[in-house]
Amino acid sequence: MLSKQQKIQGGQSSCNVIERSNGKVYFVKCFLSKSDYLNEKTIYQNLNEICNNTKLSILKMIDFDDYNCSLLFPFVKFELARICAQQRVKEDQTKVRGMKSILALYHFTQVANEIKKLHDLNYCHCDIKIHNVLVEQQQDCLKDVLIDFGHCQRIQKNEKSVTPCGTEAYNPLELNQGIAEQNIKPYSPYLLDLYQLGMLLLTLIVYFPIPKLGKKFIISKKKKKFLELITRKYQETYQSNIEIIPEIYDLIWDLLTGEIKESALILDHKVYDLEKVKPMMKTFFQMENKKDNQFEEEVEEISFNHIYLLQKEGGTRSSGSVNIDNELQELLKSNCTEYAKFIEQMKQFCDKKPRKIKENNLQARSLLFEMNTASMLQYLLFYLGKNNPEVFDQDIFVQTKDEEQNQILDVSLIYVSKEIICEDTTDDDDEDLENVQVEEIKNTIQLQIEIVQLEDQNQSQTKSIIFRHIKGEPIYYNNLIQDIEMDLKQYI
Repeated sequence: MLSKQQKIQGGQSSCNVIERSNGKVYFVKCFLSKSDYLNEKTIYQNLNEICNNTKLSILKMIDFDDYNCSLLFPFVKFELARICAQQRVKEDQTKVRGMKSILALYHFTQVANEIKKLHDLNYCHCDIKIHNVLVEQQQDCLKDVLIDFGHCQRIQKNEKSVTPCGTEAYNPLELNQGIAEQNIKPYSPYLLDLYQLGMLLLTLIVYFPIPKLGKKFIISKKKKKFLELITRKYQETYQSNIEIIPEIYDLIWDLLTGEIKESALILDHKVYDLEKVKPMMKTFFQMENKKDNQFEEEVEEISFNHIYLLQKEGGTRSSGSVNIDNELQELLKSNCTEYAKFIEQMKQFCDKKPRKIKENNLQARSLLFEMNTASMLQYLLFYLGKNNPEVFDQDIFVQTKDEEQNQILDVSLIYVSKEIICEDTTDDDDEDLENVQVEEIKNTIQLQIEIVQLEDQNQSQTKSIIFRHIKGEPIYYNNLIQDIEMDLKQYI
């Protein structure tokens, strides 16, 4: 017996977190077309067979269902993207997202090593990105798991492909243009993987989509201008200076420009000879419990534990917090055109019973609330409306006949990003980007928010929130969720 828990939409499929009758939790990937299903099923069957003789850190297929066009996988609770989306405070007290260079190189090296193994078997992933990497906590180590082989190609190293694949933010400009124009020029899937690895490492550090102008600089091999552009966008995004080890930037550039032509050559790069990198490589190769302190500090920044939030007694809150009742009322009266109707919908929402789930069905680092639904809803609406007051005029209260999923909000929020706009520059690589303009872009993010109750808790009030990405740039979605969670943690 399967019980659907939460859904994540994808371009060719959707993924459900489910619980089987044995109490174990799994991912089920359901396909929208039979051909996509059969293609990915065949790939996973081949990879599963390969895994019997070769150690591959991939999400292995457990079972399949030809009738429903679905594949069954183990449930891994943490995504690499969520680590990057967490804000960290630098020494200059600025708040940034993305990883420190060495930690980024640690995760990159794991993924690059798995890509090398795939290449040795004549497989190319062709959709390498931060959202296709899950993270398992193994003793003191963080082990990356590669997922989503829907774009995977089995091809000889000297062959070319014209198959559309990948994700726009991680693809070369030429491939994106060919896909848009339905006229793809022959390309090497092996070199595409290397390009995407370069984009992966850079994204791990900066955690924002790379501007289109930057990809033009890659084509024209303007290394200094590309770094200027990334530095400028980092400054505009975080109001802080980028910190990137020069040799790591060289590795990124060599991958993006094709200077590294084989995945087997990545670990021969000069960056791995640096003294500050050797502790990371020791962890990578040996996966020992005890590591050199320098890298251990990097690893210990990541916690997989859930976070408990308790409602304060008597309405008293921590310093700097707000009186949610009063503040929410003011927000509603100022921004909700149908105030009375909205209040009535809030009451009806709170009268429903939240869906019950087990704690092990939640993603790592989920927020756990020991409070009633009405209080949780007020906190949520306040922090949603504080930055997106238009949410109060949306039809956010989902009506559903499914009694197990009845406390759901369906919202569209705006995430403002800083984008770089620039006119064509000269060929002088030493010239500054004088024509750069920075524009604020409003990105629409559609998501669902569900309040659930933990059934394996003695306290009947223990609840959690499940966020589901529906539409919009994944990086901005993760930033948005982290901002909401940060507000809730700070003020409850």
